[in-house]
Amino acid sequence: MNTTHIEAVFLDYIKSPDTQYALLINGSWGSGKTYFWKYKLQEIAKANKFEVIYLSLNGISKIETLEYQLFLRFLPFVGNTENKTAKAIVALFANAANAASKKFLSVGLTEAFKDVKVDSLNLSHHVICFDDLERCQLPIKETLGFINNYVEHKSLKAVILADEKNIEANLEKDNKKYHDIKEKVVGRILNYEPNIDQIVPILFSKFKTSQPKVYNFFEHWENEITSILQEYRENNLRIISFYISILEKVSPLLEDIDEKYIKEVILFTLTIVIELKRGRLTTSDYSDPKGIQNIDENFFGLFLARTTNLSNEEKENREKLYAELFYDRYLINRISQYYFYPSIYSFVLTGYFNSQQFQDELRERYPISLSDEIIAFRTLLNYTFRELSNADFISCFNKVLEYAKEGKYSIYDYAQIANFFFYFSDNKLVPANYKQIHEVINEGLEIAKRRKEISELMFQSLRHSISENIEVKKVKETIKNIHLHIKSDQLKIESNKLLDAIKSDDEIALSATFQDNQFSKTFLQYVYNEAFVQALVKSSNKLLFNFTELLNNRYSSVNIGEFLFEDHDPLLMLKEKLETYLSSIGEDQPHKFLIESLIQIINEICDKLVLTRK
Repeated sequence: MNTTHIEAVFLDYIKSPDTQYALLINGSWGSGKTYFWKYKLQEIAKANKFEVIYLSLNGISKIETLEYQLFLRFLPFVGNTENKTAKAIVALFANAANAASKKFLSVGLTEAFKDVKVDSLNLSHHVICFDDLERCQLPIKETLGFINNYVEHKSLKAVILADEKNIEANLEKDNKKYHDIKEKVVGRILNYEPNIDQIVPILFSKFKTSQPKVYNFFEHWENEITSILQEYRENNLRIISFYISILEKVSPLLEDIDEKYIKEVILFTLTIVIELKRGRLTTSDYSDPKGIQNIDENFFGLFLARTTNLSNEEKENREKLYAELFYDRYLINRISQYYFYPSIYSFVLTGYFNSQQFQDELRERYPISLSDEIIAFRTLLNYTFRELSNADFISCFNKVLEYAKEGKYSIYDYAQIANFFFYFSDNKLVPANYKQIHEVINEGLEIAKRRKEISELMFQSLRHSISENIEVKKVKETIKNIHLHIKSDQLKIESNKLLDAIKSDDEIALSATFQDNQFSKTFLQYVYNEAFVQALVKSSNKLLFNFTELLNNRYSSVNIGEFLFEDHDPLLMLKEKLETYLSSIGEDQPHKFLIESLIQIINEICDKLVLTRK
């Protein structure tokens, strides 16, 4: 079903009073149902003045747990209600460990909601998305019965996201029973068929402000990428997102590269990503490409020749090699676009990207067009300068000197310029003295730093390089300070985005900021700052709850400590400040409960970071 049609049905559903049924959106795993809910349907609901709640059913095995999780998501909407029952509920759940809470759970929250819905929880103005129905460990009858209670008796609008194929496969002989139960709850089943033309630009848009060069790359190659995805019928959002994350890292190295080779990289990367995510390649295959490194335009003809003398029966019974299957899946119509890049293959399978190896592979494909300043730099500043003629040496020196003064080079290149220029000066190869060289370098660095282009890889290389010349050490120190200053400014920009989102109570901006910095090791380095803490504790209950959810989701990976351990200390300091704040406030609920929940989540995150650290 076209996504625009689903949006129209959903809009009609939420606008219709007393519907007494739920919508079920059916789609395969990874097709983007959750993404579609969050970025399309949720926004439609909000635009029509509905409060929106999202609840994943994944792993829930008790109806009490489901009730409790649902209640937690209603907490931000309780606010400062005067309803005594609502306050009593909040007070009980502020300490889920006490006996009263446990007793209350055994009664069930459904009855309690009856007393508070009119004054504080008018469910007719809420839309709840129940995700991952097929992953819920409750019997399907109980889960749908629970949802039915709210949609039929409390005028709640509900959207269920499910992969019905998995539900039917698990129920086996009880398929009819599932359909009978479903018909009592679900008014319409909407089959979600992701539109690649619509999804891909949305996935690209997250780079628009944070990484404009990366965004420009994706925008330029959107039609090419979309065309290949459609040809391969690949609409799994998780696979596409992973593919984009690989190209995000690779694309900066494709500037000024012939389009022919960029198309090769785009195609090859996608084929390896699909093979990995579909389980046909594993991480242990990183050192064994299984013959796909030998595929070229002669590949099909060679295999045809080898099987010419086989009988039809032998041909049918012959087990195809992996490379043949790979060719059949991807290259029948695109063999002229295929080239095996070892660095990309390894990057997709292991997560380690050898950028220098990739550049060398591109260089082998064709001679890259270099600017005059780069040619002069590479010609002069290496130990083969001795092979230059007198005229070429002086010419290259003067060129590099002038380009350096104009700030044409990256800030890190000035360390190499200093190293060679001081050596040239010491050996009287050039007329420039130390003072003149420093003046040129400082003038050039002042210009180069305005571009605010930094690289952690280059910075680490600079830190670990050894310099015996004291003057070179001074230049390196200047470069390090420039790098750290630019990095600090960039950190503050991202931190300010987070702070601004909290201050303005902007849930969309908050979610976008977390998304843009999903794997940033520096994103949360200032969360213990007093201004940030004050903004957080003064934010609305709803935003505080969403912040806690987003923070928890950031560390969902099983080995997250390998990537984001740098968050550990800032989060601990944030927790300490929240504990200090907690000791100074009264019993205002559910605000106090939400702060306690955030502290507990931070504790769990910090423990996980330590346990999963390399």
